[in-house]
Amino acid sequence: MERILVSLDGRHAAWEALARAVSLAARIEARVFVLLVSPPDAGVLGPAEADIRATLRRRLELAIEAAKAKGISIDFFMTEGAYEEEVIRFIEHHRITLLVADGGDGQSRRASRDAALDWILHRATCRVELVTPRKPSTRPQRERT
Repeated sequence: MERILVSLDGRHAAWEALARAVSLAARIEARVFVLLVSPPDAGVLGPAEADIRATLRRRLELAIEAAKAKGISIDFFMTEGAYEEEVIRFIEHHRITLLVADGGDGQSRRASRDAALDWILHRATCRVELVTPRKPSTRPQRERT
């Protein structure tokens, strides 16, 4: 059975990656793992940062509940530490066969995110699928008659 991991760094969510993992799991009857990694200094957040993380977690929990309602086997884990190391540790410990990761849109990805993703890609013992958001169509739409 495929074991799919979607990891989030606690600062931004990978909604496209989560949607892709859930869609794939429904088709191939795979098990999905969602890992939320908080940085070691997460205990000393300002009020605005704490609100953002709380909102992210609530939205994530709703997405997981929706997937479970569709019959998807999905488990949610939280950890604290260096994002890259925690993802690799999770892959090895849970025998993950596919990591579905947020590839960004190519232009707005931060250099630190690029470095973290490169580090993971070179050390992951599983297949990796990068998901990028769809770009809105720039073609004019024809009128239907």
